[in-house]
Amino acid sequence: MTLKGLLTVLKESFLRLSPVYLIKNPTMFLAELAFFIALVYSAATGLRSPYAIAIIVLLFLTVWFGTLSDAFSEFKTKSAADLLISAASSYTARKVDPRSGAEVIVSAEMLRPGDIIEVRAGEIIPIDGVIVEGEAAIDESLVTGESVPVIKSANDEVIGGSKVVSDSIKVKVVKSLEESFVIRVARLISSSKRPRGENERALHVLVSMFAVLFSTIIIFLYLLLMAEGVVPNPLILMAFYVCLLPTTIGALEEAIGISGIAKLLQMKVIAKSGKAVENAGDVDVVLLDKTGTVTIGKREPVRIVPLKGHTEKEVAEAAFLSSVQDDTPEGKAIIRFLQSKGYISGDLDSAMRSSYEEFSAKTRKSGVFLKLVDGKGKEVYRSFGLIRKSDLFGLYLNGEIPVFKGAPDIMKKMFKVPDDFDEKVNEIARNGSSPLAVAYYDEVIGLIELKDVLKEGVKEKIRLLKSMGIELQLITGDHRLTAEAIAKELGVDKFVPEARPEDKHSIAMNEQKKGKVIAMVGDGVNDAPALAIANVGLAMNSGTNVAKEAANMVDLESDPSKLIEVVLVGKRLLTTRGSITAFSIANDISKYFVVLPALIAFLPSAARLDVLGLPLHVAVISALIYNAFIIPALIPLAIRGVPIRAGTPLEIFTWNFLIYGVGGIVLPFLAIKGIGMLIMLMHLV
Repeated sequence: MTLKGLLTVLKESFLRLSPVYLIKNPTMFLAELAFFIALVYSAATGLRSPYAIAIIVLLFLTVWFGTLSDAFSEFKTKSAADLLISAASSYTARKVDPRSGAEVIVSAEMLRPGDIIEVRAGEIIPIDGVIVEGEAAIDESLVTGESVPVIKSANDEVIGGSKVVSDSIKVKVVKSLEESFVIRVARLISSSKRPRGENERALHVLVSMFAVLFSTIIIFLYLLLMAEGVVPNPLILMAFYVCLLPTTIGALEEAIGISGIAKLLQMKVIAKSGKAVENAGDVDVVLLDKTGTVTIGKREPVRIVPLKGHTEKEVAEAAFLSSVQDDTPEGKAIIRFLQSKGYISGDLDSAMRSSYEEFSAKTRKSGVFLKLVDGKGKEVYRSFGLIRKSDLFGLYLNGEIPVFKGAPDIMKKMFKVPDDFDEKVNEIARNGSSPLAVAYYDEVIGLIELKDVLKEGVKEKIRLLKSMGIELQLITGDHRLTAEAIAKELGVDKFVPEARPEDKHSIAMNEQKKGKVIAMVGDGVNDAPALAIANVGLAMNSGTNVAKEAANMVDLESDPSKLIEVVLVGKRLLTTRGSITAFSIANDISKYFVVLPALIAFLPSAARLDVLGLPLHVAVISALIYNAFIIPALIPLAIRGVPIRAGTPLEIFTWNFLIYGVGGIVLPFLAIKGIGMLIMLMHLV
């Protein structure tokens, strides 16, 4: 944190000491009231002893550490916005004149959609755009948090704030700086509000009830002392009162809530309310799309499967001929795969001159019609072992040879298939892959196995969610064999194959009727009804406005797999809140038995309760020191969150209760005894 940031946090923390601000937090408001009572009493009686001053200072620190926690937590969130805005405003660009090719350096604010800029190795991409020329490794860590550079080429989108690691690219600007991704995120962070969720409101009521209870105890204790003829010292009484109040959770309650919103913002996920984050922690069922959520969404070739009477090389050559002009991601992936296997060898020029039929959703196939290059009948395809002399003779007669790839069911209708066609197709499907049929002349000669690779770490995250008792359902448009194989690989017990987008709605409704909390992801108009009824609905920013309006969370990066991360953030938030609450209440119980025996030492039974054996003035000041400084000590934990571990909800609760509940009882005794002994050893009071 910079000096300026530190001063901002300190200023904000002092402004929040206003009773008008603190009234929304009854615990800290009562602690501040106790401070004012002690201060007024000390001023009215002229009490200026070091002991009295120490009590007043410690009472003030207790309250101030609470407002400091709030201010620091919000600063951590808002500073991200300031960093993005200042960075984006300082960017410059090398603008290229489309006519002359001349370059001129301009600020990012001067760029307009349609402008062409060049970005070289080591330079920052100043604004959102699309690559029109070149290929480069790009570091997007500033905006995505992913430290590994990604390779991007023509037609790929780039985000302002990313850094070109190698080579150079020309980028067409698609947005003004004010509309860019970085500025949009910064504004959302700056303007984000955090309404309380139901769990937080319930905790707020519980903590307030404890505050009322301990206020009642203090009043009763005051009356008891008066009845015994003992005139209580208001300073000591107020000190004891503040020690009893659940100030730890009262001070950190806001910081814990802010941390959940902040973690989502770091993931570029905007939560529309605190309730949405809490719902993520209560999720019972997660509805998972396959493509893009658990898989990378890009099918990659992994195997060539020749059919009866044909060789792998023949299938590879046919796949090359049908893909060499295919600009789809799948077509490019096949060419890369064939290159890696050393199968690219042949007359590329001839292949490029053949008549190409593009892939369409209607035909579900693509390929070429091989033709003679010149009228002399030159055997231009002789470098392909696939093409027989008899086939070349056919070229003279018919003028073309079809070489196609496509969906097995479509290809089966158009071409002859060997006896083992269905068997091989089903075998690939059982592997969780997709078969792509390759045909040459009038027959399907082989298959290419395409696999949509699982995202890195997704199996571990799913395993963690399952261990918490969360049910996962895989929803996919794939046929049953593929869906079953993917579900088995992921460890997901339930799956819905051949699902339509609207099926999510009925599934979500049926699960909610069972009283379950549902999380799902979507981006289309068809997804909107399901997103609206889901307890946690994550919409993609690239999706329709209807979907984004219906959902209670929006992912600016449009990555469906974040649904799993969102649920884990919610679980961590609830775990953190529960753990610190258990610690705080356990602390109060311990401090009660530390200070009370010393306060009522005149009663015959008090000696049995005096575990630490500290004099009253030492016990009070030691408890106050511990009570005040435990708050800043726990701020990092509140912001970072309590680590979540594998296990059922009961196992997690039991573990955290033992660590934070029992620890919250034992720690005050040890810490206060240690502080008290140090005070007496140094004769400080």
